[in-house]
Amino acid sequence: MKALDQVTAINQRHFDLAVREGRGALTTQGPMAGASLLLTARLTVLGLRRRLAEFR
Repeated sequence: MKALDQVTAINQRHFDLAVREGRGALTTQGPMAGASLLLTARLTVLGLRRRLAEFR
């Protein structure tokens, strides 16, 4: 039982570290992804506006 507790503790430490690293990546990548999405949407609208105007 003692060996199982040791293995569980090791796995828990690695899991906690992975969660912290993942959350750290989300705090930087999340806003960047949102900004990229908005920029792409704006450029798409600007590019399509002239083409859609041709059909009016």
